[in-house]
Amino acid sequence: MHLRSLAVLACALAPAAAFAQAPRYTVETLAAGVHAVIYDSQIDVEGNTLVVVNDEDVFVVDSNAGVTTAKATIDEIRKITPKPVRYVVNTHWHDDHVMGNQAYADAYPGVQFIAHPLTRQDIVGHAFANNAYVLDLIDADIIRLSGYLETNTYREGKPLTPELKTRVEAALRNRREALVDRRVFRAVRPTIDVADSMTLQRGGREIQIKFLGRGNTRGDLVVFLPKERIVATGDLVVYPIPYATNVYAQEWVKTLDRLMKTPAATILPGHGPVMNDWSYVKKVQAALQQTLAAVAAAKKEGLSLAQTTERVQLPQLRDSFLDGKELMRPGYEAFFRTSLVRNAWEELDGDIMRAASRLTLKQAGDGVFEHGSVTMILNEKDAVLVGASGTPAETHATIRAFRELTDKPVRYIVAPQWDDAHTRGLATLREAYAQADVIGPSADGPTIEVADVMTLFRGAREIRITREKDDTLAVELPKEGKRITSPRSSARATHPIR
Repeated sequence: MHLRSLAVLACALAPAAAFAQAPRYTVETLAAGVHAVIYDSQIDVEGNTLVVVNDEDVFVVDSNAGVTTAKATIDEIRKITPKPVRYVVNTHWHDDHVMGNQAYADAYPGVQFIAHPLTRQDIVGHAFANNAYVLDLIDADIIRLSGYLETNTYREGKPLTPELKTRVEAALRNRREALVDRRVFRAVRPTIDVADSMTLQRGGREIQIKFLGRGNTRGDLVVFLPKERIVATGDLVVYPIPYATNVYAQEWVKTLDRLMKTPAATILPGHGPVMNDWSYVKKVQAALQQTLAAVAAAKKEGLSLAQTTERVQLPQLRDSFLDGKELMRPGYEAFFRTSLVRNAWEELDGDIMRAASRLTLKQAGDGVFEHGSVTMILNEKDAVLVGASGTPAETHATIRAFRELTDKPVRYIVAPQWDDAHTRGLATLREAYAQADVIGPSADGPTIEVADVMTLFRGAREIRITREKDDTLAVELPKEGKRITSPRSSARATHPIR
């Protein structure tokens, strides 16, 4: 799961009683030499870790959200065995499964990190690249949570009851720990790619690493021990509520089918307790199928994304996951229902998917990417979009491509000209990036008008926006020597400044 969600989840999902002196994790022995370090998902948003002790070394699945928890896991490994960790699998790119890599690299020189090649790209482009702006989010969380304690009030001025105070104090501890971890962060990338499958024979132990298809991310790996009949699923399976941000809904259903054909008797999910049958996985699969069917029905009526999101509530499905725990509702809404509906709505739109297959993401410079008619300038803590023309389907396809590229928020959208094509495309971008300010050449529509020259400083990047003689905007990146012209001036292009 994305670390930027942790404060919300910590406050929204955890019953107060869970914080009262409860251990953060437990260590369970699953078979001879096979152990699971299971973090209490009602206290931390931390990935579970599988520890496999072989004849001469140790094999680990997932490395936690930071140095602190990774070191705690390593301490548990050292209690079990003095053997060195030889391999660490990053099942997918989410922060809480990869940000502890540096602790393993420090503790076990020569350790190898295994991931799908797309996960390796996403670890670098998402998890590691997000560190600077996530620090800001954590700072904001600490200020907000501290304010609750100082004023003895909670959200919307509610009194801070003893239950809420316990929850807030626990969330604040986690945020302060995360802040320390993020300040000492060092990128340790995967060193071995597994695009399909790989089998390791470590003494008498066979370890299978498999890519069963896209689901929670585009590079989900699972680890299967055939002799012990144990499988570690990563975030293909998350308990008590699935995580559905930027997922591949239709493929996830099929990937879970393949997962359940694995002859496993013990299932270690990415989050949550050890499972001994597929009942919860079937429940997740059924939830995906029901949502896809409901979204398909809404699309048949011609409903927009916003209308579909409002329509597809599925209260019985929701209540089956909440199980009477209303505190879990915000997490369910934010990180499962609305995200899943959005992804399903896009996937079930033939025009969007055809546009996605036709258009390619091109790198036009350092941190400069083109997709369709839109250029993304990716900065240290945010992104700036340039261009807004294109059909709604093309614009949705571009939004999907940019979600795969980065989690950073879009701060500005530059509309180089104010015509019908741009205003249509801009409406779709505004829906997706509601917090972004729109910069344009007209005072009638944009939130910021450029009359002559405007310069944005986003971290170390300078972005110069100039109003041209034909009343279009051109965007220059002086340091990079790039100039992004508008469609009216010439064929849209990113080219060197002359």
